[in-house]
Amino acid sequence: MLTRALVALAIISAASVAHAAPDENFGGGSVIFARASSLFRTDPKGKSETEIAKLPTGAVVRALRTDEAGKVLLANIGGKWAWMPLDGKATTLTDLPCADGPAQIAPDGACVLCRAAAATSSLIVNLTNGKSITVPIPTAGARLTGGTNSLPRSLVWADATGIWSAPASAYTKKVKVAAEAPLRGFLASPDGAHALGVYLDVIHDSTHTTKPGEMLFTVALDGDGPKRKAIRNGVGAEWSHDSKWSLVQDKNSACIMKLNGGEYKCWRGFTGASIAPDGQWALLVGSQNRAAPPPPKKKPAKGKKGPPGAEPSGEAENNGESDEEVDDVEVAPPSGPLALYRAQLSGAYTTSPALIVKTIDGAAVWVPGAN
Repeated sequence: MLTRALVALAIISAASVAHAAPDENFGGGSVIFARASSLFRTDPKGKSETEIAKLPTGAVVRALRTDEAGKVLLANIGGKWAWMPLDGKATTLTDLPCADGPAQIAPDGACVLCRAAAATSSLIVNLTNGKSITVPIPTAGARLTGGTNSLPRSLVWADATGIWSAPASAYTKKVKVAAEAPLRGFLASPDGAHALGVYLDVIHDSTHTTKPGEMLFTVALDGDGPKRKAIRNGVGAEWSHDSKWSLVQDKNSACIMKLNGGEYKCWRGFTGASIAPDGQWALLVGSQNRAAPPPPKKKPAKGKKGPPGAEPSGEAENNGESDEEVDDVEVAPPSGPLALYRAQLSGAYTTSPALIVKTIDGAAVWVPGAN
């Protein structure tokens, strides 16, 4: 028992020094969330709440996203995508010609990639002039990259033949960046250098036996496509804008996971909503009535002990929640009245997420501060 206690203490101590002290100003970031028939903006502590847009009565906000500068808001309202500039002047959203399905905003906020009316094709919508072009690529997990830091705008997508990249203006000039596409859950990073996906693997069902099973991997999109095991039962939900961290849903646990090194931290009983630009914070949806929530989960890889950096095994309990795949890697939130919480990557693993908004009725997104 003493040995276990010392190991646990070592893990917690290492976690507390793994990162610099958290920025209590949150990099000037803010939070946008849905309640009733409005969108509200607040700071990451839940203070200075302000209504920024009215929505149709009874509207259900399924998803909220923003670009890396926090200049544009993308919203899925009842299956329809719309957008608005976050300039403090706009108070209404403009509909986009996107079909119900996944959508991603370009890093510079100039374009949106979404599903076309033909489910096998995608649209690239220019938010400046409203014009759109159709590209015959699958939309789920695909992304527009570039447009910032002098990087050319590109498309990254997966189909049955592999993972591909191409100039956004010439998708036929595609290059295979990984030979094997995932079974499901494909999600390209904002810089187009990596992706998350669920692949078939061999897992241990006991000490001495194995069986085929699905596993979350990170994949390098460098032409060779090497994969690295991640959280076993996880599905990628969102990348941080710096492409170094990801928000992963491990059944009924929400996790922040580092791209390199395997470090991760999970909070059981929550659904991931959004991640901060540098991966140090996450927005989580949870029950309003969380009495004595269980401690967050942290498991080093089998046979390894010590500080973060070990490859995670991520063997969380399901607690009866469905693991059925849904489009756009959405995960159903907990049942009952919902609240919004702020989770912190650094610090002890027993630190519970902090309540920031008592009542929400839809999605939420972390909006980066001004650079």
